Amino acid sequence: MLASECETLAQLFRLRVARTPDREAYREKRQGRWVPTTWRALGERVERVAAGLSERGLSRGDTVAILGPCRPEWTHVDAAALALGARTVGVYENLLDDQVRYLLEDSAARVLVVQGAAPMERLLPLVGRLPRLERMVVWDHEPRGDGRLESLEALARRGEEALGREPGRVERLAAAVRPEDVATVVYTSGTTGQPKGVPLGHGLLVGWLRATQDLLLECIGQEDITMSFLPLAHVAEHVAGLYGRINLGLATAYATSYETLLDEVQEVRPTFFGAVPRIFEKMYGRIRERVAQASRRRQAIFRRAEALARRRARAELGGEPLSLGDRLLLPLADRLVYRRIRAVFGGRVKTFITGSAPIELEILEFFQGVGMKVCEVYGLSESCAIAFANTSSGTRLGTVGRAIPGLQYRLAPDGEILIRGTGVFGGYLNLPEASAEAFDAEGYFHTGDVGEVDADGYLRITDRKKNLIKTAGGKYVVPARIEALVKEEPLVSQVYVHGDRRPYAVALITLDERETSRVAADLGVEPSALPTHPEVLRRIDSVIERANARLARFEQVKRHAVLPRDFSLEGGTLTVTMKIKRRAVAEKFAECIERLYADSP
Repeated sequence: MLASECETLAQLFRLRVARTPDREAYREKRQGRWVPTTWRALGERVERVAAGLSERGLSRGDTVAILGPCRPEWTHVDAAALALGARTVGVYENLLDDQVRYLLEDSAARVLVVQGAAPMERLLPLVGRLPRLERMVVWDHEPRGDGRLESLEALARRGEEALGREPGRVERLAAAVRPEDVATVVYTSGTTGQPKGVPLGHGLLVGWLRATQDLLLECIGQEDITMSFLPLAHVAEHVAGLYGRINLGLATAYATSYETLLDEVQEVRPTFFGAVPRIFEKMYGRIRERVAQASRRRQAIFRRAEALARRRARAELGGEPLSLGDRLLLPLADRLVYRRIRAVFGGRVKTFITGSAPIELEILEFFQGVGMKVCEVYGLSESCAIAFANTSSGTRLGTVGRAIPGLQYRLAPDGEILIRGTGVFGGYLNLPEASAEAFDAEGYFHTGDVGEVDADGYLRITDRKKNLIKTAGGKYVVPARIEALVKEEPLVSQVYVHGDRRPYAVALITLDERETSRVAADLGVEPSALPTHPEVLRRIDSVIERANARLARFEQVKRHAVLPRDFSLEGGTLTVTMKIKRRAVAEKFAECIERLYADSP
């Protein structure tokens, strides 16, 4: 744990390379084989890229934007820029051109780094036209014949030549970086408007690393490894993932793609794994779907094993101890059921970390009970990714844990969570009015999330403040809870619950593209036919019924519609982090919503 010895991320990275030069930093798949890279080799690569950027005029306070997948090259550029005192901005690959332009202009980017020829050709016209953007660097492609372009390899070679003339150049520049310098600017997803830039300084990030280093990964050893696959433009993968790994010395394997993730997880067999709740929801739903197709005997075995798993989870977390009969049954349940489920993730996972969206308690209990601990956390870009966390030694399922050390919090009268202290930023980039509105007179940041805290300090998130629905009957409905229940059906991609000032709640449902391809093949129809196919409608009706059975009467979905296509970034209904833009959905599907209310149920 090196953060306690450092003041900046530039110092942290150099210290990690010096302390564990021969330990594996990461591995990536090349021609079907996993190839490891040590911290020493990574440090040498970053040194060359940093010197190359310096040769191109990049210096302290400048901005480098990076648009590309979760790959080692992304991190090479990030660490190189930080060594110079420059700031980095992650840009999501699925952003539209005008959205990319906005981020580059707002952040005053001087250099844009991209992967491959397609984004290079698409975004090259911006170079020289925006006030500050001067150059584009490309990896996985060798550009030719344009002075505005350079490959990452050519930049590294330029840096190597510069280091031959001045060996201590990068070390000198890294030593000049100050804790108050901005390290990275993370842009919010923009659910309610234009994305806002969140500047995170070196000192702020190092202080956050100090506070969190003992919370989640309490028993890291040299054999431990995680998987990296989430976009590095997201604060969780960038800050908690990348900077957290540097601090802890934790190795990672870069997944080739999201589509190959589960296959590669079984090859790497990670010991720690970060995943969004949707992965667990899908896995749980698919397990139940397969069990429903099995023989009655196998269904009975699974039901007993599932019930035992829940009792085991509750017992492990301080509930009623398991009976002697349950303890005797555990080895058999493990051999017949639990071991197979753990094998999907390689069989070695010690701890899962999940956040960003609600997840049902029964799903958490199930995975805990089969031997895969799931720690829920909560945070925002404005709080360096994690502000509250369950830990390996202190977990309360159904909550996002307790405040990290040094974080102060309180709940507003309406339940909104207010925070200040460790990891909390100081204000938005170029937005003084929005910054002033975001903080109260005592310096508490208004998160926009609503929650409740139990007597032991464990926080439970109920919903976004702006998402709460108040029905015509005066009852408050939490859409997130309903939506999470419906998403237990693997066919479901997105759920939008509507009902503000209405007599009851209704839902718009979209289908998951990967699941529809599989189901369409089983049914012998085209995927486009599924939104109206009787079997699909039956499955959606069933999951709505199951969800309603677990909801109060005023929360229940009285009517629903399956939309012909999924929500999307291009359609203006999703953010880059795949969150629903609720206002946009309500406007775009207003006629459909009105039809659901046309006749009282």
